[in-house]
Order: sequence, then structure tokens, then C-alpha cells
Amino acid sequence: MKRQRLLRAVVIATACLAASVLANLPAPAPTLWPALAKDLTVETQPRTVHLVDRRLVTAQGAEVNFVSGLIAKQPILLSFTFTGCVQLCPPSDVIMDVVAQRLGKDRLQRLKLVTLTLDPLTDSPEHLRRERADQMHRDRIFLSGEPANVWSVLEGLRVQPGPNQDHDIQFLLIGTGGRDVRTVAGLPEPEDLIAVLSTLR
Repeated sequence: MKRQRLLRAVVIATACLAASVLANLPAPAPTLWPALAKDLTVETQPRTVHLVDRRLVTAQGAEVNFVSGLIAKQPILLSFTFTGCVQLCPPSDVIMDVVAQRLGKDRLQRLKLVTLTLDPLTDSPEHLRRERADQMHRDRIFLSGEPANVWSVLEGLRVQPGPNQDHDIQFLLIGTGGRDVRTVAGLPEPEDLIAVLSTLR
């Protein structure tokens, strides 16, 4: 039932996105999807961040330090969500799930897919597990924790916290040890995101 609600939200969000693109296109409807694909071409931008090593908690209840426990050990692809989000987060979550499925177990041992809540006041680890992680790929890592710790990490990443339905959609690619941090904005095709991930070290 929860997965059906999540997929329904994805359909609604995708329809809204398509309607928005269509409204701004001068061309007739048949050209919608090529134009949309062009708009979502993956472009990475370098990002200046201050990585803050705070103790966070996975959706399964395990404690992990954001920098010394994750980033110091391997590259990560980081996305953002909150369980009250009905428009933008579900498509982002599904993209991460497709990436996880297509990477396979071997590659996921060398690269972690991490999703951090924007709303730790609502998204306790247990709530995040129930509403997101249980419906998603088992090798993904969903993170919450003490609100002050989550907010410190988000501030260092220059990501606005809070349950804002109109937040930016973005993925952060972070190389091992945080040496290389790049942003992918919008909703990329999973295949394009995987291609960018292959450059991470």
C-alpha cells in the first residue's frame, strides 16, 4: 500500500513536470519528450562545501559519522528527501532506486548511495524506514538523526533544510575523502547519472 502511494506520487509529480515543460514549449506536443530530455541533460557543477562530521542514524537504527564513517571510505552519491514531500522527492527517490538496481551489488560495494532527510523533526530513523527505506532498494542508505546534527550537515553542504515542497532537486557527487564535490541539478536520466558516477574516485 505504501509503495502504491509512493508510485502514485511519482506519476503525479511526473505529470506536473511534463505539464510545466509543455506550457513553456513553442513546439507542438509530439516534440515534448525530446525537448524534455534536452532540458534534463546531465551537467555537473563544482560545489564548494564544508563537510561536517556529525553522527547520523540510518533508517535501520545504526549510527554512522557522515564524513569519517562514509565519505572518508568511498565515493558517495547523495540525494535529499523528506517523507512529507509529495511532488519533488518521489521522482528523486525513484531515480536513486533505478541507479541502485542498475549498478548491481559489486559496484555498490565501492560506491554508496545515500539519501539524507531535509526534515529531521518529522523523519526520525524509524519513520524514514517505514515511509521510504522499506519501499526502496535494500543497499541504499537513508540517514536522519538528531535534528541539530542533520542541520549542521545540510548547512555544510549548502542545502536548505525543512519541509519545503518547492525545494531544489539536486544530487551531490562526492569523491572519496570529499576531494571532489559536484552537483547535478534537476531530474537526470538514471543512465546519465550512472555515467557521471563512473568518474568518481
